Amino acid sequence: MFLLFRRSLFCLFLLISLSAPAQILNVEKSRVERDSSHYFTGKAGLNLNLFNRAVGKEGKTDHYIGLTGSGNIGYVSEHNTYLLLASYNYVRLKGETQVETGYVHGRVTFRRKERLSYETYAQGQYDYNRGLEFRALVGAGIRYTVVQKANIRFNLGTGVMYEHERWRNQEEDRYIKKDIPKLSNYASIRLPLNPYLELSTIHYYQVGYDQPAEMARHRFSGDISIVTKINNRFQLITNFSHTYENRPIVPIPNYLYSLTNGIQVSF
Repeated sequence: MFLLFRRSLFCLFLLISLSAPAQILNVEKSRVERDSSHYFTGKAGLNLNLFNRAVGKEGKTDHYIGLTGSGNIGYVSEHNTYLLLASYNYVRLKGETQVETGYVHGRVTFRRKERLSYETYAQGQYDYNRGLEFRALVGAGIRYTVVQKANIRFNLGTGVMYEHERWRNQEEDRYIKKDIPKLSNYASIRLPLNPYLELSTIHYYQVGYDQPAEMARHRFSGDISIVTKINNRFQLITNFSHTYENRPIVPIPNYLYSLTNGIQVSF
């Protein structure tokens, strides 16, 4: 009984540590704050977990595979910033895929040095095990720098976006398509705690009216990252993200969260 409990606890921990709720992007930790211009910059991270565990008394084993990769690249011109972000998560237990998610996000910030700047973005993503076959969105908005000092940066953003989704209802084995215009708002903070440690957080609130279903759909999501600098190239990252949807399109939990630890390289 104890071995079964430990095995179940291990599986649960692996799923929680490597799964990631959809639609949570901490763009702030990918932004560039240098005063110079006309250069490329980027970061990349990769975590690989591979385990086997004994099952029963016959020497049989189960295999556990986990892969998490993320990266971003940016170009900073004199007046604008161009960002491209991507992420992929994969977990396989007992010969079956338990988690597979990914996204690609592109964003342009115009008048990056001004207190009031403008943003446009586009995103594609999927989360097969939750039933999200595909999500595509485009949006635009304004970004206002409330505080910009050496020890803290606080920003607010608001705008509109258009979201197309294709979900699979796994209980009824049918597909549902949604096209919903939404308001998207966020608040972000970057807080250098010391030369080697930085905290960044961003929280979104998005709402739109689903006309065919005659209901409003609210989404609240957040991301908190702690970055520990090893040297100029390598950093350790602890990341907590969570999301809440008041009316999910398919039967899934309203609230999801993930906690991950990893390493990234900057260039």
